[in-house]
Amino acid sequence: MHEIAPLILDLTIMLGIASIVTLLFQRIRQPVVLGYLIAGMIIGPYIPSGNLIIDIPNIKILSELGVIFLMFSLGLEFSFHKLKKVGFSALITGIFDVAIMVLLGYWTGKYLGWEKNNCLFLGAAIAISSTTIIFKAMGEMGLKTKRFAEVIFGILIVEDLLAILLLVALSTIMTTQHFFSSDMFFAIIKLLMVVGSWVLVGYFIVPSLFRKVSTYISEETLTIVSIALCLFLVSVADYFHYSTALGAFIMGSVLAETVLIHRIEARIAPIRDIFGAIFFISIGMLINIPIITSEWYAILIMTCVLIVGKISVISIVTFLTGQSLSTAIRSGFGMAQIGEFSFIIATLGLSLGVLNDRLYPIIVAVSSITTFTTPYMIRLSDHISVALEKQLPKKIKYFMNSYSAWVFRVQSKSDENSFFKSITIRLFLNGIIIAIIFTLINSYIFPKINQAMINQQHAAILSELIAITLSSPFIWGMLFSYKLVSLPEYTKYSLNPIIFIIWFLTLCELIVLSIVYFYAWTTILFFITLISLFFIFAYRHLERSYHWFETQLINNIKKTSTSLSRYSELAPWETHFIEIEVGDKSPLLGKTLNECQIRQQYGINIVAIYRGRHVIFAPRGEESIFDNDKLVALGNDEQIEAFKKQIEVSSSPHENMERLTNFSLNTFILKESNPAIGKSIRQSGIREEMKGLIVGIERANNHILNPDPNMLLEINDILLIVSEENA
Repeated sequence: MHEIAPLILDLTIMLGIASIVTLLFQRIRQPVVLGYLIAGMIIGPYIPSGNLIIDIPNIKILSELGVIFLMFSLGLEFSFHKLKKVGFSALITGIFDVAIMVLLGYWTGKYLGWEKNNCLFLGAAIAISSTTIIFKAMGEMGLKTKRFAEVIFGILIVEDLLAILLLVALSTIMTTQHFFSSDMFFAIIKLLMVVGSWVLVGYFIVPSLFRKVSTYISEETLTIVSIALCLFLVSVADYFHYSTALGAFIMGSVLAETVLIHRIEARIAPIRDIFGAIFFISIGMLINIPIITSEWYAILIMTCVLIVGKISVISIVTFLTGQSLSTAIRSGFGMAQIGEFSFIIATLGLSLGVLNDRLYPIIVAVSSITTFTTPYMIRLSDHISVALEKQLPKKIKYFMNSYSAWVFRVQSKSDENSFFKSITIRLFLNGIIIAIIFTLINSYIFPKINQAMINQQHAAILSELIAITLSSPFIWGMLFSYKLVSLPEYTKYSLNPIIFIIWFLTLCELIVLSIVYFYAWTTILFFITLISLFFIFAYRHLERSYHWFETQLINNIKKTSTSLSRYSELAPWETHFIEIEVGDKSPLLGKTLNECQIRQQYGINIVAIYRGRHVIFAPRGEESIFDNDKLVALGNDEQIEAFKKQIEVSSSPHENMERLTNFSLNTFILKESNPAIGKSIRQSGIREEMKGLIVGIERANNHILNPDPNMLLEINDILLIVSEENA
């Protein structure tokens, strides 16, 4: 009879103790993740009962799988549209947060008397908040659909990308002993190309594939296919020496755009929970009590710098980028911790031989402490934001609201003038695809052609011909990106500067790629002539090829998931949409909307009513409410919670229904010549003309949510209108 494998015994001990501790924590209403850390400390090697775990190498592998599946699950809940919604705020906040925290960490190390390299790695380690810990805490507390959670997830994505740049930068700095070098520049370019290729190829192929198999694929097969795709991109990321967590997240975000997203989430959740538990338990095992005791002063200083620095930087910058005071404060408190990337950064320093051996356990201790404090900080942030808004003087509160409204107005106006944005996006995406094709030809085709041909220059010319031929639809997409949008009047001259710049940039990229990859200094003129002739004769074919590619990509990126996901994307200001099902004992049954006084009592608006297969969009006040009606309501968190408490509701978060996929939220600025000015909302005819419902007005830097139908419209009002997309 064979003896049981040590790994099985280790898992028995880990999960057994964790189950007891987490049951206790649930009983006392504490976050489960804290129970995992306590369980890890109990079985760890740094207390008298330690050394219970034998197969440490395999436990580390399972722990890495925990990070992978946690990031994969986060990607499944990520939406391209959500990132776009908080993209500006997330990008600016993430950059400032990482940059300032690196400086704070460096100065803290200097204060503690550490050597320069240790200070630099300390700054990098405390700059990146923990995606897995925040994701776990938000899930347990039921906050993942809140506005501030969406902002946090957007910032975390930016930080994870910057963490990869930090790893590259630290390796380059330690090797070259220079902060700025050409190696670092090329590493950043390579990162953009590699990650861009994963996203583009994934969005182009995977959603189309899942649409074809959605009618017959079984749950078991769906699980296998999803995990296989996740591990495939994880392996690709590791091949390019990038974080495996990044590969898992990107594949999750690609699958989030498929029609089977909710089935995938349901199948992945148990796997994520098991491996995620092992990850957090293994982190608890790293908590070194003797080190914490001996280095308590340094740990205390770094913990305080981390918490205060993160809260201050993220809260301030998030507010400055247009978020409300409440969202800014809750975002800052929610991100005051470090985690998995900090361990990776510290491990890099050890492998390069530039890091003090005692710094790693100190970073683990700081991470453990801030992991403990994270759930409490998130809870505390709600009370602080409410108390602060109550205590603020009216003038300061008015100024803050006016500032947020001003940022919103600026962004709304920039959305109106989307000409340059559309061209820039097309130039950037097509430029990345062309660079990827040239890179692949240079890496895999050129060496083989070079071996087969005697003349190296001829091999380079042939390789470049192949690269240009394969890239030709995307070269067309760059050259004629202006044809896909309407040119403004001021650009319609005989010599159009915009067209000149577009052609110049396209030509520059082709020349640079030719020189860098194929050493084609002497053939530039030849290729310019050849490309010109090729495009003259193959113009129509290339146009059709590019339009087909762009249409496929846009159709795959368009959100096709359930109504609940759609509602969360239509969130103006601090509000969001939610579906509420009316039960058979609800006090609303049989009453009209006018009789219910929902907007007057709760401040929310009923945008649509789903009654079986029939949808009533923008219902009138005379519309009655019946049993099993599904109400689509717009309001902030407090208003919706108050409304739900008064009626009998039932929710099904994974219900696979395609609702509101043809509706969108639009901003519309009333210009001086608009005939609706001076009329009330009811008299304006917007509901009838646009088949839309005005759910908000931004006027003189003030937000007016769910305005009264008798309110008069004024010049420069920004209307937030929920309407049918084709209206």
